[in-house]
Amino acid sequence: MKLDSIIRKYGREVMNSLKDSHDEESVRHILEAQGHHVGDDEVKDILSLLNMLNGGLRELSLDELSQITGS
Repeated sequence: MKLDSIIRKYGREVMNSLKDSHDEESVRHILEAQGHHVGDDEVKDILSLLNMLNGGLRELSLDELSQITGS
């Protein structure tokens, strides 16, 4: 899942709330509090993206890099 997809689907305000989330439960809680119902896979994808954006630096695969950059 790409950052712009999250923003389009849930809105910028929700994305700003998600920035401080560090586990699946907090991501799910924030989204459900805003009236969104999400599956486990989507929560994991969002959390993975948030971890990368929050400095979870590591060597990325070409697929991951493509997802982040949107290319």
